[in-house]
Amino acid sequence: MTRLIFLLRLFRWFSLRNFRLHRRRTLAVVLGIALGAAVFTSVRLSINAAVDAFGLSVDRIAGKADWTVVRPGGRVPEEAVGMLLRHPLVDSASPLSRTYVRSASGSETPFLLVGLDPILDRPFRGWAVDGDSQKADSPEERAPMALMTQPYTLVGGRRLLDVLQKTTGDMVTLQGVGGRQTFRILGVLDGEGISQVDGGRVVLTDIATFQEFTGGYGVVDQIDIRLRPHAPADAPQTLQGILPDGLVLSRPTQTRETGLGMIRAYRLNLSVLSFVSLFVGMFLVYSLVALHAASRRREIAVLRAVGASRRTVLLLFLMEGAFFGIAGWLAAFPAGVVMVNLMAEGIGRTISTLFVHVTVDRLSLDVWEVLLSFGVTLAVSVLAALAPARQAMQVSPREAMSPGAPHAAHRRTARRLMIAGALFMGSVWPLSWMPAVSGIPLSGYAATFMLFAGFSFMSPFFLERIGVHLSPLLRRTAGVSAYLAGRYLRDSGIRTAVSVGALITAVALFSALVVMIHSFRATVSLWVQQTVSGDLFVTPRLGEVNHHRTPFAPEIAKAISSIDIPADRVHFRRFYLTYGRVPYQFEAIDFSTFFRHGGYIWIDGEGDAARRALAAGRGVVVSEVFANRTGLGVGDLFRDHIDGHPVTVPIVGVIRDYRSKGGVVFFSLDRYEALRTEAGRHAGFPEWSGVRFFFKEPGSDIGARVDRLKAEILARCGDRVDMVAGAELRRNILQVFDETFSVTTVLLFIALAVAALGIATTLTVLVLERSRQLNTLFAMGGSRGQIRSMIAWEAALMVAAGEVGGLLCGAVLSLLLVFVINRQSFGWTFIYQVDWATLLLSLPLIFVTTMAAALPAVRRVFREPPAAVLRDG
Repeated sequence: MTRLIFLLRLFRWFSLRNFRLHRRRTLAVVLGIALGAAVFTSVRLSINAAVDAFGLSVDRIAGKADWTVVRPGGRVPEEAVGMLLRHPLVDSASPLSRTYVRSASGSETPFLLVGLDPILDRPFRGWAVDGDSQKADSPEERAPMALMTQPYTLVGGRRLLDVLQKTTGDMVTLQGVGGRQTFRILGVLDGEGISQVDGGRVVLTDIATFQEFTGGYGVVDQIDIRLRPHAPADAPQTLQGILPDGLVLSRPTQTRETGLGMIRAYRLNLSVLSFVSLFVGMFLVYSLVALHAASRRREIAVLRAVGASRRTVLLLFLMEGAFFGIAGWLAAFPAGVVMVNLMAEGIGRTISTLFVHVTVDRLSLDVWEVLLSFGVTLAVSVLAALAPARQAMQVSPREAMSPGAPHAAHRRTARRLMIAGALFMGSVWPLSWMPAVSGIPLSGYAATFMLFAGFSFMSPFFLERIGVHLSPLLRRTAGVSAYLAGRYLRDSGIRTAVSVGALITAVALFSALVVMIHSFRATVSLWVQQTVSGDLFVTPRLGEVNHHRTPFAPEIAKAISSIDIPADRVHFRRFYLTYGRVPYQFEAIDFSTFFRHGGYIWIDGEGDAARRALAAGRGVVVSEVFANRTGLGVGDLFRDHIDGHPVTVPIVGVIRDYRSKGGVVFFSLDRYEALRTEAGRHAGFPEWSGVRFFFKEPGSDIGARVDRLKAEILARCGDRVDMVAGAELRRNILQVFDETFSVTTVLLFIALAVAALGIATTLTVLVLERSRQLNTLFAMGGSRGQIRSMIAWEAALMVAAGEVGGLLCGAVLSLLLVFVINRQSFGWTFIYQVDWATLLLSLPLIFVTTMAAALPAVRRVFREPPAAVLRDG
């Protein structure tokens, strides 16, 4: 304890006083760490809040059910409820249906309408209405009975009713897939159980009212089952055996597991991306601690001369790193509070758009996340200070009497590091071929780390080679100042290589992400133009948010078909299913018309034979995501039950498709309708999830023609459909893409700025270490301009080496991002394209900006009088 107290006092005398003398640069590093910690913590807390909200909603909907009866891609006949209740293995069974609706005069954000049987549901989901306990003498007036006896009534979550500015007794008009209907509010849910779904944005109604409102007579989404307490282990198999064809038993947790599986890669990638902000802050700590270790060598030597051990010096500088980490983490709280509130909504919206619907209603301070943030911030800061601390502990006590520049030739070390770097680089290729672990691209991240480590470890050797071979050329073309700069670059040691390595990392990230984003956007743009083609898209009201569970009503389908307009129509039916544990969309589409106006980006199986097989219903095409997730490819058989109909056909092609919610399988709509007819389920009208209109005659007045068509559909169908112009839909898709990468772009520029600061700090350290040599040159006749020119040439060579190395590293990294990490994370790849215009414009700007950051080091050369420096030496 005594040694610890002494060390803390020594830290206060030696380090804290120095921090106060240089407040600005100390504050800059603390703020840099604070920004990194705030970004890291707020991203983690925000995405955890979204994941927790999703899990809570799924758990509250699942309730206490042991099993759930569903029909993949369809609905369950309600007669199955009675059959299950009569079975001796079943303790209780309850129907449940859900759909998203909007208020006709309120928020445009959809909210969840749940239809249930208030009596049968009691063993499954806990819910109550405020004030019901006071109606014990009038059971018929309590909410459960009133929902059953009074048509078009509901109870709602408090948060939703507050948003709608409604209360008990008020009327509210809801819009859904079946049109609009006015409901009376019977009460407010008490905030427990199912009322917590979607953050309280939920309303409950009786299952019969739900069926009338949606038009789903005689069917429900699912039937929840509770088995008897001592049911045998084979009870699920027994129940599955008595279910009608097409109905299956599934675990209530399957939805949760599937949703979390879709979010997992996004969660990890966002966490890694947020760590970049802390990673670049690491270079700030390294730069300042290295500056202190170089500028205070004589003071360190004095400490060593009066008895301080090497270990004491090491601990002092490690404590500097810890100080920056702790101070930065504490300073991150105000920024983190602001960021987490901004990010929670954005991350929740992104997850809802790309993966699963989620509503983040509250943020909680997770103790473990706070401890993780503190631990990571502290560890990063201490690790950043380790190398300068080790250099400081090597200072000899002799330097207290005869200070001089440290020996900077580390050729053996450079060669050893080069060999280690080559080994790291050699491991990138085999790592990139290793499969993901549970959908997490661990091998891809490992390959990326090895790539960065390889270039960083090899940079000392290559800087030495540049200094050896480039110096004679510089002497002939640019003079003695450039020649000496090359020689100093050769002899400047690992410290220069670390800053150059930081610039290599930043430029590599920048160039690789420029290539990846450009490739992604160009491929998505091509996909949008070819596959998401059409002049007008029409779907049932809120069809997309409800996963197209409800097709057009017969009268709506008939009204749309009867419109006389010179346009081709492409109808489709879409189902959201799972193949094993892989979520995917099954889309039956009119191929014969679609191929006249659009097409696919083929990866495998392109050709007329594949198109003919698709049109005839003799095969399916699958997206690259589906193929990668399931391991199926061209020639393999696709087998699944679609709305109770078995489909077994070969895969005739693999295509690019960038729908966010899993993979896609495309099948012939004509063949699907034939399967319905064969099964006796065709009711005389087709079931369509939507229709695309393609005007037959192109022209500049497409917008006007779309508006006229929308007006005609509105007149015939009212507000029971959603319509969006094709051009607007394609713009929205690309806008979502651009917003997704906006944060990445900001973090890239932060990384470049920190790398530039690292170069500037390294030059400052080199100037301080060589101040006696530089002033000796001045005393021997060298001009101030020549010496400053030499420092500027050093900066130019370091920046040039960093940019060249960064481009080489970025080229490999871009391949890893496009063909490894994205494939392992999301299942897709892109058509590789290099954005030469952006790179050619950015690299000179990076060079100029980094050189500008080095100006303070150039000016520092003659801050002290040369005579004083030489006299002290």
